[in-house]
Amino acid sequence: MQYLDINHPEWQKMWDELASYPLNDGDPLCVHEGQCWEYMGSTLDHHHLRHACHPVSNKPEYMYIERSGAALGLISLLSPLL
Repeated sequence: MQYLDINHPEWQKMWDELASYPLNDGDPLCVHEGQCWEYMGSTLDHHHLRHACHPVSNKPEYMYIERSGAALGLISLLSPLL
Protein backbone atom coordinates (compact mmCIF):
# COMPACT_ATOMS: atom_id res chain seq x y z
CA MET A 1 0.00 0.00 0.00
CA GLN A 2 1.26 3.45 -0.91
CA TYR A 3 0.05 6.76 0.53
CA LEU A 4 0.05 9.69 -1.86
CA ASP A 5 1.01 13.16 -0.72
CA ILE A 6 -1.43 15.98 -1.56
CA ASN A 7 1.18 17.31 -4.01
CA HIS A 8 1.17 14.06 -6.01
CA PRO A 9 -0.01 14.58 -9.64
CA GLU A 10 -2.86 12.05 -9.18
CA TRP A 11 -4.24 13.61 -5.96
CA GLN A 12 -6.65 16.12 -7.51
CA LYS A 13 -7.67 13.73 -10.32
CA MET A 14 -8.61 11.12 -7.71
CA TRP A 15 -10.88 13.52 -5.79
CA ASP A 16 -12.42 14.89 -9.02
CA GLU A 17 -13.28 11.37 -10.16
CA LEU A 18 -14.73 10.53 -6.74
CA ALA A 19 -16.98 13.61 -6.94
CA SER A 20 -18.13 12.60 -10.44
CA TYR A 21 -19.81 9.38 -9.28
CA PRO A 22 -23.63 9.74 -9.16
CA LEU A 23 -23.68 8.72 -5.48
CA ASN A 24 -21.67 11.86 -4.65
CA ASP A 25 -23.47 14.32 -6.94
CA GLY A 26 -20.37 16.44 -7.56
CA ASP A 27 -19.29 16.61 -3.90
CA PRO A 28 -15.86 15.08 -3.17
CA LEU A 29 -16.39 15.12 0.62
CA CYS A 30 -20.10 14.34 1.24
CA VAL A 31 -19.96 15.51 4.87
CA HIS A 32 -22.60 13.73 6.95
CA GLU A 33 -22.83 13.23 10.72
CA GLY A 34 -19.23 14.39 11.12
CA GLN A 35 -17.98 11.90 8.52
CA CYS A 36 -16.62 12.45 4.99
CA TRP A 37 -14.75 10.54 2.30
CA GLU A 38 -11.36 9.37 3.57
CA TYR A 39 -8.37 8.44 1.47
CA MET A 40 -7.14 5.05 2.69
CA GLY A 41 -4.17 4.53 0.37
CA SER A 42 -3.25 3.36 -3.11
CA THR A 43 -2.08 0.16 -4.74
CA LEU A 44 -0.42 -0.09 -8.13
CA ASP A 45 -3.88 -0.22 -9.73
CA HIS A 46 -6.34 1.69 -7.53
CA HIS A 47 -6.90 4.44 -5.00
CA HIS A 48 -8.97 3.25 -2.02
CA LEU A 49 -11.47 5.55 -0.30
CA ARG A 50 -14.18 5.02 2.28
CA HIS A 51 -17.03 6.93 3.86
CA ALA A 52 -18.19 5.70 7.27
CA CYS A 53 -21.78 7.00 6.86
CA HIS A 54 -22.59 8.32 3.39
CA PRO A 55 -25.43 10.89 3.30
CA VAL A 56 -27.26 9.11 0.46
CA SER A 57 -27.15 5.54 1.78
CA ASN A 58 -26.68 6.17 5.53
CA LYS A 59 -24.18 3.30 5.55
CA PRO A 60 -20.45 2.77 4.94
CA GLU A 61 -19.41 3.14 1.30
CA TYR A 62 -16.16 2.21 -0.44
CA MET A 63 -14.73 3.44 -3.74
CA TYR A 64 -11.86 2.02 -5.72
CA ILE A 65 -10.69 4.49 -8.33
CA GLU A 66 -8.40 3.25 -11.08
CA ARG A 67 -4.98 4.87 -11.07
CA SER A 68 -3.76 6.79 -14.07
CA GLY A 69 -1.91 4.41 -16.36
CA ALA A 70 -3.11 1.24 -14.59
CA ALA A 71 -4.64 -0.10 -17.83
CA LEU A 72 -1.37 0.60 -19.67
CA GLY A 73 0.46 -1.57 -17.15
CA LEU A 74 -1.94 -4.43 -17.85
CA ILE A 75 -1.43 -4.05 -21.60
CA SER A 76 2.35 -4.21 -21.21
CA LEU A 77 2.01 -7.36 -19.07
CA LEU A 78 -0.20 -9.01 -21.70
CA SER A 79 1.73 -7.92 -24.80
CA PRO A 80 4.16 -10.88 -24.72
CA LEU A 81 1.12 -13.18 -24.79
CA LEU A 82 -0.45 -11.47 -27.81
